Amino acid sequence: MLQHTNSKNDDVTPFKIHVHNDDLADLQIRLALTRYPQELNLPADAKWSYGIPVNIVKELVEYWKTEFDWRKAESALNAKLPQYTTVIDTGTSEHGSLNIHFAHRRSSRLDAIPLLFVHGWPGNFSEISKIAEALTEPNDGNQCAFHIISPSLPGFGFSDAPKAPGFNLRRIADVFDKLMKKLGYSRYVAQGGDWGSMIIRGMALWHHDSCGGILNNMMIAHPTLVIRHPIMAAKLVLGYFGIPGGYSKAEIGGLISTNDFTNNASAYRAIQEQTPQTLAFSMTDSPAGLLAWLAEKYMLWSPDYKWNKDEILTWTMLYWIAGPAPTFRLYKEHNPGVYDDDSWKIMTAWSSVPLGVATFKDDIIQFPDDFGSMVQPLKYVKRHDCGGHHAAWEHPDFLVHDIQEFTKIVVANDPSFLGSSPPATATPS
Repeated sequence: MLQHTNSKNDDVTPFKIHVHNDDLADLQIRLALTRYPQELNLPADAKWSYGIPVNIVKELVEYWKTEFDWRKAESALNAKLPQYTTVIDTGTSEHGSLNIHFAHRRSSRLDAIPLLFVHGWPGNFSEISKIAEALTEPNDGNQCAFHIISPSLPGFGFSDAPKAPGFNLRRIADVFDKLMKKLGYSRYVAQGGDWGSMIIRGMALWHHDSCGGILNNMMIAHPTLVIRHPIMAAKLVLGYFGIPGGYSKAEIGGLISTNDFTNNASAYRAIQEQTPQTLAFSMTDSPAGLLAWLAEKYMLWSPDYKWNKDEILTWTMLYWIAGPAPTFRLYKEHNPGVYDDDSWKIMTAWSSVPLGVATFKDDIIQFPDDFGSMVQPLKYVKRHDCGGHHAAWEHPDFLVHDIQEFTKIVVANDPSFLGSSPPATATPS
């Protein structure tokens, strides 16, 4: 559906999104032929208990057919974020080189710090658009400014997909570190949620020479608590019973909601982890099916955010255009123990790179504030009383503040960051 023009390994080529008219016509045909499942007679407080309600999907599909303007959305994406592609050698013979798509916006500030922003599933590179201006050109001259780089994960959006098994999170971390160095950024900080949080954890482990700090908004750490961290184990017990000295009510509540999500709302993960190719047939063929699969997560994982139809459909289009199959396969590649122990290392191994953790109230995975200290030196913690899975989209001001405050700490401990950016002529402007 998409054609890349970048072929030389040393090129960084400007990129604009443009979906072929034939593909948009094909989409309209498929939408017109949509078959809907039977609606269930469910009580008002259980409308979502079997999955996304049929009436919600019908309304979105009808809007998609008759009112949604992809060309307008496409133009907005191109206008908001300067985009590029470049070929990156994966370092493995089975995966070869991949053409990686990324947004890149430089600050006018001479002391700006390179920031790698890594999205997850079911997100996309454009999540950074709401925080781009505040990060690159902050109103307060005392705040850190950033050159921002937001790549599409391999197989997501407009980045090439690996075609052989084994392209796990460590491989993505390797590719993104090479991308940053290719752009001239020898040192950088990174921010991510969902897969992004785990990918930048990998960068802290295997690329600590260049990745000097990471801020996660979905921290995952799984060391053996009782054996390795008896004090934390004791705080868990005390917190569950509301005894002073234990974890706070908010922290225990986050663990309870995480357990509930794992037991009752993670069937999607099992399917994508075990049989992603089978799922891909229906999702690649039916835009309505893909919409239902994604919109359910957007709405349930960000319950206090009022998604509008254009947002949901634009994000869905970023999965539909090139096909969602590679985005499902990443779950299988990460499944710990399938190919190697890289995935377990990401969750358990120690790195000396500074860590910041920002937790949003309704995110799907939440751990106590100090859990991050089991795997990295924890330098910044913030627990927000609002927000869900897509922090940069739902509460951009809060995440901007978290990024700036965490980076202040990193720079105070390592002033070399202030000289880590190449001249403006070294990268596309």
